[in-house]
Amino acid sequence: MGHINKNLNLPSSGKRLRIAFFDYPDVFEDFYTNYDVSQTDFATWHNTANHTWLEIIQNNIGDVTWYITCIKPELRETVHKKVGCKLKFLSSSWLHRLLWKAFYLPSFAWRWKHFYRSYAVLASYLAPFSFSLILSLYKEKPDVIFVQDYCSGRFDTLLFISWILKIPLLTFHSGSISDKYLGKNLKKYTIPKARWIFSSGSNESLNLINNFTVNQSLINIIRPPIDTTIYRIIEKEDACLKLDINSAKRYLLFVGRFEDGVKRISSIITVFQNLALKYPDVDLLIVGGGEDEQDLKNQSENMIPGRVIFAGWISEDEKKALFYNVSDCLILASWREASPAVIGEAFSCGIPVVSSDVGGIDDLVVQEKSGWLFTPGDDEALLRHLDYVLANPEKIKAMRSHVRKIAEETVSIPVISKALQEGFAAVLENEKQSF
Repeated sequence: MGHINKNLNLPSSGKRLRIAFFDYPDVFEDFYTNYDVSQTDFATWHNTANHTWLEIIQNNIGDVTWYITCIKPELRETVHKKVGCKLKFLSSSWLHRLLWKAFYLPSFAWRWKHFYRSYAVLASYLAPFSFSLILSLYKEKPDVIFVQDYCSGRFDTLLFISWILKIPLLTFHSGSISDKYLGKNLKKYTIPKARWIFSSGSNESLNLINNFTVNQSLINIIRPPIDTTIYRIIEKEDACLKLDINSAKRYLLFVGRFEDGVKRISSIITVFQNLALKYPDVDLLIVGGGEDEQDLKNQSENMIPGRVIFAGWISEDEKKALFYNVSDCLILASWREASPAVIGEAFSCGIPVVSSDVGGIDDLVVQEKSGWLFTPGDDEALLRHLDYVLANPEKIKAMRSHVRKIAEETVSIPVISKALQEGFAAVLENEKQSF
């Protein structure tokens, strides 16, 4: 975080702003345990965009308390070792816990999967309606509530709590799409009530303005911030040496969660199979982890044995930067995204991106200049773009300095810090509050 500006021009009265942060999952057990992160681990686990945003806010804007609702809190309160924010683990509402246990724990629960959508809507509204959570917010009286995404009932409930407690609420988009909102009939009323919205890109900003009547003056764009001192251009031979991989090979790269229904990693492997014979010097690197890992490994071994390298989950930024620097391009084939951190990481290392055209990606990936876009699900177009990348290595190499410059101008920590400052300062000014 060496690039953070310590003298942001925020209103000040000598006190630190108090910020209550809520991330996306209804409860801890819905998400983090799927990645083998325990509540104890959570105090050291990092390397997500949320952690980087909060570290900027903690260092520059105010004191953050990250509220995590749980089915069964094992910790009560601790401090995150990297971000420096306070972590508070609180029970979800008793109605939510009852519903959650009934839906997931009985031996016959699999029969209820057809009702998942109805369950998810109800659970998302009920989870934050917790007496312990509301009491904690009432006692601590934060100056602002900061909420990840507005796609579920969780946002609506937190908005209602913020209204009751007279605390302004800010929110940010992290990849949701309007058709999939939980409780979507209410969204035209609730989303415009947020005091500020950090959009993921121009497409989402237009969606908010045109479809949800959000005032344009209450929106700006933030993307996942990238430490461009760590993610930087390194000579391929040096990066290969540090990773102990063959520098005579060329590599295509995927980085992300193994959530194949969204990320379409199996489709990337299938497309790569069509390139493998034509380019025997090229392998596919896959960095990440998740519940679909074994299925993807089985697929790659059956289709193209020895040509797909699974590197595992890489939490160290310095090591992850090496994988970008050995690669010709980053591949994304997702059905949905906001503005993925991996694009900023790749750009910072001078690596172009071949991606499905979703979310705010087209703000960054410009045809022939920083990468190539294709319609989600169009694997023939993905194949054509990758074939072009592999057939034109000198052109790809020549793009590196321009791609790096885009990262410095759009996703570097000073740029994102300024955008966060703008939103928080505007809300405080409108509320006639001050630091």
